[in-house]
Amino acid sequence: MITSKITKLGLAVVVLSLGILAACSSGDNVASSFSETNTGKPVEQLGPLAELDTSLISKYVSEGGLKCISRAKSVVEEDGVVDPDDDFIFVRDKCGSHRDIYLYINARAQVVDVKGNPVAGATVYERRCSYEDKSCQHVTDKEGYFYMDSVNFLTFWENDAERAVNNPKYAYFKDFQELRLRAFSADYSFGAYIRSSFANASVVVIDGKLVAELEKIVVAEPVYATKVYLDSLYVASDESDNENDKQIIDRWNENIKGSIENGEDICAELKTEDYSLTDIYSCNRVTEEDRKNGYMTIYGLPEGTYDIVIDGTFYGFTPLVIKP
Repeated sequence: MITSKITKLGLAVVVLSLGILAACSSGDNVASSFSETNTGKPVEQLGPLAELDTSLISKYVSEGGLKCISRAKSVVEEDGVVDPDDDFIFVRDKCGSHRDIYLYINARAQVVDVKGNPVAGATVYERRCSYEDKSCQHVTDKEGYFYMDSVNFLTFWENDAERAVNNPKYAYFKDFQELRLRAFSADYSFGAYIRSSFANASVVVIDGKLVAELEKIVVAEPVYATKVYLDSLYVASDESDNENDKQIIDRWNENIKGSIENGEDICAELKTEDYSLTDIYSCNRVTEEDRKNGYMTIYGLPEGTYDIVIDGTFYGFTPLVIKP
């Protein structure tokens, strides 16, 4: 009953067309090339981040906590650190204190168009960052670069599996972190959704500081904006619903109402062909103006079919279809 009720629910939407509005070093040859930032500061190219001497990097050693990790692939390296690229399965079978080591570095990436030209004024959002949250979004400079301070790029996970107890070379395995980003041209006509791994990054030195140089982001896919009417988010009830169904629907609607009134995030999350969820999404916080107008606008959606996610919870609304 509930399933059929949800599948009958339609989202009132309108698609708004926005129009077309390292050189690496090896051995002892540390610096292989130079360039300059738009501030005139020299940029020194060092080489792959994976080869960086981590003693140069700021570290944070966790003093533990109730963090659990189920499993990860890894294999032992000659230097005693475990590499996550082979068949040894690391399993944390209990929660507890683990002295994990987190390494941080400043990072940058360049946003370019399909011709490889820098895109100035592009906006880049980290993971589920909403359009109203300035703390997790970045704007590119005239050379198309954006910068992030002190990003966790590599983690050494402490291994408490049995084989690590008496063998120090199994004590840790390393895990290069990944950034999930979405980038848009200044007029929000074109965008890109990427997963950028620090395992593929290089290292540059800018003004005496080490910086991870991530892969270029090409904003090439047309993206669109969509109006989502807030009233359409509520689940309707009728006389055919039994008492249990009505109670469930009432709880859903109370949660939805609370999310709207509290200005929480409403996101559109892209489905794949087999209707499994992906990491492509756009989020907006419900503003006072949205509540006054009765609708909110979600930006930066490539063509496709989306689920609506409210405050991190998927409610199973009728899919939202975005077409040019």
